[in-house]
Amino acid sequence: MSFYKNAGELIFGTRLKRISDRFLTDVSSVYKKMGIPFEVSWFPLFYLLHHQSSLSVTEIAKELQITHSAVSQLVTHLEKKNLVEFINDEHDKRKRIIGFTDRGREIMHQIEPVWKALKETMQSFLKQKQNSSRLMQALDETEETLKNENLCENVLKNIKKYQEGSHETY
Repeated sequence: MSFYKNAGELIFGTRLKRISDRFLTDVSSVYKKMGIPFEVSWFPLFYLLHHQSSLSVTEIAKELQITHSAVSQLVTHLEKKNLVEFINDEHDKRKRIIGFTDRGREIMHQIEPVWKALKETMQSFLKQKQNSSRLMQALDETEETLKNENLCENVLKNIKKYQEGSHETY
């Protein structure tokens, strides 16, 4: 762990990815051991549809903060697996709404207990250490900062500052 502590903020993204990869692998193992044919990459869409029942591609893209194309690809993949379907909007016939198929609702019913257990487990994990309890708040704040501040531009400004004479070591 000393490598990660020594690298500090320089390795921020790598550490988040490493934690994320471990988390997603473990959660994927839970679904497999439970015999539930569910991929962790489907979670955001399933979660949204579970709480909203049906949404358009545009609404999903906006809510998940991903591209329209990424949503379309995921929906197409899930449609081929007969988990979601397009439904015509009652108010606007040009608009297509995405909702669960019967099979999708069945899978959703199977994964609900997993989500409840996962949430409870993560809450327990995050209470184990003094600073862990604030992790979700810190992630929210970090995401907000990265949304409002351009990391690339700020790094380039600092590079210019260092090139002009300041030689602080990292």
